[in-house]
Amino acid sequence: MEWFKSEIFNLHQGSPVPANSPILSLNPFLDEYGVLRVGGRLNHSTLPTTEKNPIIMPGKSHLAILLIRHFHGKVLHQGRHFTEGAIRAGGFWITNGKRRVGSVISGCFQCRRLRGKQQNQIMADLPTDRVTQAQPFTYVGVDVFGPWSVVTRRTRGGQASNKRWTVLFTCLSIRAVHIELVEEMSSSAFINALRRFIAIRGNVIEFRSDRGTNFVGATDDLGVHAISVENGFVRKLLQEKQVSWVFNPPHASHMGGVWERMIGVVRRVLDSLLLEHGQKNLTHDVLATFMAEVSAIVNARPIVFFNAMDKQLCIYNN
Repeated sequence: MEWFKSEIFNLHQGSPVPANSPILSLNPFLDEYGVLRVGGRLNHSTLPTTEKNPIIMPGKSHLAILLIRHFHGKVLHQGRHFTEGAIRAGGFWITNGKRRVGSVISGCFQCRRLRGKQQNQIMADLPTDRVTQAQPFTYVGVDVFGPWSVVTRRTRGGQASNKRWTVLFTCLSIRAVHIELVEEMSSSAFINALRRFIAIRGNVIEFRSDRGTNFVGATDDLGVHAISVENGFVRKLLQEKQVSWVFNPPHASHMGGVWERMIGVVRRVLDSLLLEHGQKNLTHDVLATFMAEVSAIVNARPIVFFNAMDKQLCIYNN
């Protein structure tokens, strides 16, 4: 009576609802208890009355908000589609329901906890070596990933296998990569990989890496096989080449996003090659060949989006 007084009065008199009524399209009627319900063409169906003729509920009323909250909780705080279905199955028709349900869900504290957007910290400025114009591989990020099992020798009883790791060198300026395969996680193997890299790519001014156990010392107590940049032989090589090595702060993995991202790209290309070849008879030579092919594919990618409509130039790493 508070919201649909004229409609109820006309229906009591046997007259149609006013032409300007907001529920005119619902073809409303009063049941035997005087409750305003939705009309329709399902009166001969075997569906329950609550589904054939749901109760009309004004969307602006406080009771409608309480109903929406109730059924929203019954569907465990799912979206508007679930909530509207539960309200309809419960025997209610809320006018302007989509907007009202959306309004209630937008203010639901539980939904904000479940699906709220995570706040992001504003990142600091990029370091100098990321924004300095220089020759390729002048400033380099380093990381080690793996291992892979390779066949080392065949015996009568089967075949012996061993592990291989890869050292990824990525240019901090043009995002090109260079991959070196190592047979063990040791300083001597890393020195050889580092010397091969410098012989091919030229002198480096600065290396960057994280402070994982791959590159820092003091891992003897942990029993970890690691590449120690602080080892005397590695430090001597860096001093001879006049190269500085910069560690990221501990627990700052976001500062190594440059090489972590490139490891992900390399892994995707390598997984495709391994899927085609198979890993059962993988040898050192085959894995080294795959790494060279992966490097060629990754270094030939465009580092900016190419838009043919605007005829923009496409810049490649190589």
